[in-house]
Amino acid sequence: MAQAIRIKRGTKAELGTYGALQAGEMGFCTDTKEIYIGDGTTNSMVGRVLSGTEASRPVAASVGRLYYVTSGTNAGYLYFDSGSAWVRINAQSLTDLTGTIDNVADGTTYAKVLKADISSGHVNKVSDGTNVKTAAEIKTHIDDATKHRVINDIGTAVTDIWSAQKIKNEIELAKHNIEPQASVKDQHLTTPPVSPAEADRYIIPAAATGVWSGKTNQIAEYQSAAWVYYTPAVGWTAYVDDESKIYSWNGTAWVRTGGALQTITAGAGLTGGGQADSVTLNVGAGNGITVAADSIAVTASKGITVDASGVAVNIDADSIVYDTANSNRLMIGTIDGGTF
Repeated sequence: MAQAIRIKRGTKAELGTYGALQAGEMGFCTDTKEIYIGDGTTNSMVGRVLSGTEASRPVAASVGRLYYVTSGTNAGYLYFDSGSAWVRINAQSLTDLTGTIDNVADGTTYAKVLKADISSGHVNKVSDGTNVKTAAEIKTHIDDATKHRVINDIGTAVTDIWSAQKIKNEIELAKHNIEPQASVKDQHLTTPPVSPAEADRYIIPAAATGVWSGKTNQIAEYQSAAWVYYTPAVGWTAYVDDESKIYSWNGTAWVRTGGALQTITAGAGLTGGGQADSVTLNVGAGNGITVAADSIAVTASKGITVDASGVAVNIDADSIVYDTANSNRLMIGTIDGGTF
């Protein structure tokens, strides 16, 4: 027959009646399945965790005991016997914890969100580190019809939106080189105007100062409180307001290519005329008339005088007179046969 070693045993109540086990002596409670070791003064439980319903939990009286609730009320909780009370030592939900989420520190990857920035569970602000906007401000901006989603085919402001048809038409105009170009107010202003109007344009001359410095021959346009610059391409044409003249960019300089429309009728020594590039005045030299590069001279002779007053006939008021009654025409006065 196999041998067996049996330790001291009995019910939990019987152990209580028995008192303290001797130092090193072990006892087994047959009803609670607890194992105790004594030290001659007290009994210390060293066996398994107590378990069962919370209602069947023994009275707290032995420091160090653990009790696990297996079913019913508070199932899943583990309790510690402090000697006078059962203290719950585990948590199953956030409500079991003390403190608040404010006690959680920001991490390297994740961080908290301010409660003031949460509305009904949703973040109500957006920040790029410098600018902070609320959801209401963002919605107001997006819904502002004066800033967004407004089709304005005749507008030229930087916030105007054109339709696809308008954009296509502008592209076609540019492709056919018939895009109309706006005028410029001046091409000799070296200092940017102090109070320009929206869309004012200028051709920047050499030696310009301020923000125009270093932008010679470019077209400056005032847009939304700032100057925008355009480098001309060969063929660009601009009407200069203060001169009423048209200038074109030839790749090197702005040259005058036209002015206000005018018609010159040829005649009386003129050749050319119409709207031709040049008109020629023909003045014939000879018989006392000399034509130089920039002057015409008449030589006095044979009764003709030339002085500061002009060219005149020498009148003696006797043989030749002015007929004042008939627009001062020259008339023969006295014809005298003379003497022998």
